[in-house]
Amino acid sequence: MRTLYSKIVYLCNVVILILALNHKTMRNLILIIICFFIYLESFAQFGGGSGTESDPYRIYTIEHWNEFATEFNNEESTYGDFSGLHLRLMNDITDTINMGLVRADFNGHLNGGEHSITMHIHGNFINAVGEHGVIDSICFTGRNDGDFFIVGSNNGRISQCTSSFDCTSFGPDDMYMGFVTYNMGMIEHCHNYTEIPFGYFYGICWQNFGVVDHCINHANFTTKLDTPSSGIAAENVGGVIRNCINTGNMLSGNDIVAIVWQNGPNVNGYYDSINMHWVNDTIRSIVQNCINIGNITTQGNAHGIFFSLLVGANDASDVLNCLNVGNSNGSYLDDMSTENLRPGVIAMHQRGAKTENCLNIGNTGDFFGALIEDDFICNNNYYDKQMCRSLSIAGEYVDSIAGGRLTTQLTGDTPELRDMLGDGWSYAEGRYPIPLGLETDSLAMLFATPIYLYAESEDEYDDVDLVQHHFTVGTENNVSWASGSRLNIVGENATILASGNENVMASLAGYSFTRSLNLINPVIIDEHIFDDVKIFPNPATDILNITSSETISEIEIVNTLGQVVKRIEVNADNAVCDVEDLRSGVYVVRIRHFDTSTNSVHRKLSVRKFVKE
Repeated sequence: MRTLYSKIVYLCNVVILILALNHKTMRNLILIIICFFIYLESFAQFGGGSGTESDPYRIYTIEHWNEFATEFNNEESTYGDFSGLHLRLMNDITDTINMGLVRADFNGHLNGGEHSITMHIHGNFINAVGEHGVIDSICFTGRNDGDFFIVGSNNGRISQCTSSFDCTSFGPDDMYMGFVTYNMGMIEHCHNYTEIPFGYFYGICWQNFGVVDHCINHANFTTKLDTPSSGIAAENVGGVIRNCINTGNMLSGNDIVAIVWQNGPNVNGYYDSINMHWVNDTIRSIVQNCINIGNITTQGNAHGIFFSLLVGANDASDVLNCLNVGNSNGSYLDDMSTENLRPGVIAMHQRGAKTENCLNIGNTGDFFGALIEDDFICNNNYYDKQMCRSLSIAGEYVDSIAGGRLTTQLTGDTPELRDMLGDGWSYAEGRYPIPLGLETDSLAMLFATPIYLYAESEDEYDDVDLVQHHFTVGTENNVSWASGSRLNIVGENATILASGNENVMASLAGYSFTRSLNLINPVIIDEHIFDDVKIFPNPATDILNITSSETISEIEIVNTLGQVVKRIEVNADNAVCDVEDLRSGVYVVRIRHFDTSTNSVHRKLSVRKFVKE
């Protein structure tokens, strides 16, 4: 079972040894050679190695791979299920592997060394990975004819793998499930790049009973109108999906979700022999610290069910600390005849479910739009009302089960923002919060970069559908910006040049995203700076005095979130502001003088900072 070259080398060594022992007979020579070949055949080592972690069995060629596959599928094999044995792929295998490993459990450690295996999947590659089995660092590529998968069921660990197949032969009812059908173990740091023309799509696995951690679906997916699909998993059944990202754009009619289609508990019944009764042990599913970046586009009107940008049906389980950046486009007509909705649901069909500390900054028609049912818990969820359309939805569909905030209130690192979203997020100046565990991911950092549209106050602000003022963009982490002819972006400053729809693109580390803004002729405010203004004392505890050489028309005090916490009309050259009720911290004072002698908007502005003790 060794290669021919290896056998020849060993044969030559034996001949040399025997010739040196010239007192032996020819008969002994023949016997020794025969015994040596029997020895070689009994202890094959593929391309070399001893199977330990430091000296794994080596696989260089498809012949070595076939030798390994034969040993694994041989019930009489010396290797058994490869428990405790290590194998390492030393080269890319470009010859197509047609037969998978179909034995019950693989309990060895197969390390791909980041090499690729070219496969034609028309059966499971490995039927099952046992609880001691590990598959890691393999790039799976080739052809997938649908309805068969890399691993049937995983009880061990699949790590650092990628999937990139040609699925052009898929039919409408074929199914793609990324890496695993049933996951009872761990899938971590796996990336899916496989796209399908239509059919059922689940980027990482179908059913998750274990843990899916730090996995990303990069692929766009298109499904037929009545086909449920999702970027990460179909069903999360008492499992944990955390730190996962969907970047794929989704084109479908309905029932299409970025992270998980159904999030529900795992109910295990067992008989309590002591108390003599049956017990249901319920394990709640958790979707936590995940991000959706992909956009949903509908092919037309669909009926009866919302689309979801993060999680679909959430029954007696939890959605925590998740961020949606994706947009939704299109409309549908539901059973209640509510027309022209742009769904942006974070979780729907809430039965005994909990959705907490989630954030939406995507341009969606409605943040939740959820069908609320029994015992629904919904706390501390927010959306950027300058980026997200808000609709009034009739009947049981509830709009705005989340608080709308300005972009400046949802960016940075402030006590107020931390109080809003809690400890499951990473906060930093110049960006939106990022779910913990993903804060160093380039994708997350890029998509958390804000556009700061103009906001005079919480009630008077621009949004994506009506950009009336010049604005600024975030430039943290060296994010670069580009736009078309209607907008000029220099550094962080964006100047409107003409009216119309404009795509604004941000880029970082090879990734990019686009925001669509509806620009109108900007409102030009003729505002001049004047400096002859004094404020005292600074710091202040209860009273702040303001004096000016010109008549003060208006005073605004603004906190670090950009909120106007106090506005005073003055019409005098001095003013006394009561600041006793303000929280301790840094504030900005805007002092304005309005010139009413002309019909144009002409005013002077002075800006000062003070500290409230």
